[in-house]
Amino acid sequence: MVRPRRATAPVVGLSVLLVLSIVAWIGGDAVIDRLTATRCTNPATVQVTAAPAVAPALTEAASKLDVSGDCYRVVVEAQAARETMARLVDGSGAPSVWVPESTMWLRQARDSGAWRVPEAGVSVALSPVVLAVRDPAKGRSWRELIGPGAKAVAGIADPAKDPASLSALLAVRGFASNEKDPAAAAVAAIRPVSADYSERADDLFGRPLDVFPTSEQALERHNSTPGAARLTAVAAENPVPPLDFPYVVLPDAGQEQRQGAEKFLNHLRSGTELRKFGLRAPDDGAAGLDQNFVDETLRLWSGLTLTARVLAVLDVSGSMNQLVPRTGTTRMALAVAAAERGLGLFKPATQIGLWKFSTKLDGDKDYKQVLPFASVKEHVANGQAVAAVRATRATANGATGLYDTTLAAYQEARRNWELGRINILVIMTDGRNEDPDSISQRQLLDELGKLQDKRRPLPVIAIGMGPDVDVEELTRIADATGGHAFTTVDPAGISDIFAQALSTMLCQPPTCRPQ
Repeated sequence: MVRPRRATAPVVGLSVLLVLSIVAWIGGDAVIDRLTATRCTNPATVQVTAAPAVAPALTEAASKLDVSGDCYRVVVEAQAARETMARLVDGSGAPSVWVPESTMWLRQARDSGAWRVPEAGVSVALSPVVLAVRDPAKGRSWRELIGPGAKAVAGIADPAKDPASLSALLAVRGFASNEKDPAAAAVAAIRPVSADYSERADDLFGRPLDVFPTSEQALERHNSTPGAARLTAVAAENPVPPLDFPYVVLPDAGQEQRQGAEKFLNHLRSGTELRKFGLRAPDDGAAGLDQNFVDETLRLWSGLTLTARVLAVLDVSGSMNQLVPRTGTTRMALAVAAAERGLGLFKPATQIGLWKFSTKLDGDKDYKQVLPFASVKEHVANGQAVAAVRATRATANGATGLYDTTLAAYQEARRNWELGRINILVIMTDGRNEDPDSISQRQLLDELGKLQDKRRPLPVIAIGMGPDVDVEELTRIADATGGHAFTTVDPAGISDIFAQALSTMLCQPPTCRPQ
């Protein structure tokens, strides 16, 4: 019997080699392309700056990214929205992506001068705004707790800085809209909580309050803190804007960063673990912000609290060294005393900055900063601000660089314009423009005209003292911005005129009538 011959090893080996050769011939290029694609030697970095409340969740999500086949990485930085906004306004180191707590911050950034920031983003998480209640017997609904006629002792943070407090303020106005006199009802409901509001939202937890607004996440964090007095969360009976954590890709991000940012956003929206961070999944149907209603509400708030953001500019030209008859002191000393007294016209939360000006005080610049912006409370507490004001001296021979200084100061105040405050530029001088190298008055007025924005008023208060003041010049500058000029021939009256000027500009109806 003849047995079939078995294939020998050499034959099998040749067959395998033949098959591999065919596969390589057909698909070799694809395999090589795949291997080449996975080798990424210089990944694009997508820098994400996020609110501290959401940054840990984003950091964890970034660590779980599958970037095989892609050439990017995500780095998450936690930073308070206000600090990021300042970076965006002055253009210093913008990230690829910004995720603030609320869409409110996007609008504020645009209103403050970072107009290229998108006005809306894609929500990647959510935390409802609730009322934190110490004693549920005080009320079981928002209307009972903070509506017109509420008896509970309520507190609030600055709504221009805290989106949870802004949502509560919007709710109060909503309740008041159903009253017989909505405006009066809104004022009556807001006034008690505005009397002693907190600069920082976290401080509300330590105050002797019956109720205050906060985010669900912040309340859960407080209740889980060992030794903390437990608070009850009361949800809003009507929709109020939550913390929506909008994800926005900023305009200076490169093409590779934008592509990576889009992929990271898709990853976040596909089911990121949020509950363990005290957050909820995004809800595209959540209540949004009606910007007109927000603006009206914050203007009402600023009128009741009289919080302001004031950039004061003080003339230190040589003429300020002149002695004032019957006083035994100089114009400079009187102006400094008036500025110091002016601090008493403002509430502790008012933000104040101070410049001085003459000619060529800082290189070719006619102006120089004396005090950076800070609250009156901070200025008074550290004592350094008052000392810096008192130490301000007039130059020996400097002239009055009024036009260049006014324009630069107005541009600075416009860049740092803040929603929810009365924004003012105050200029104190004893003379008229004497800088031959400066822009002309016509150029100054034209530029001021271009910087006007009805939604973001920024009046100039021009205060002139002494016989050398050009009243017409100051009036034109003030009028171009919707402001006022106040002058006195006798420099000794500067303190009274200064108080009169600020009181007039800070006064809001119904306390007084517009001039």
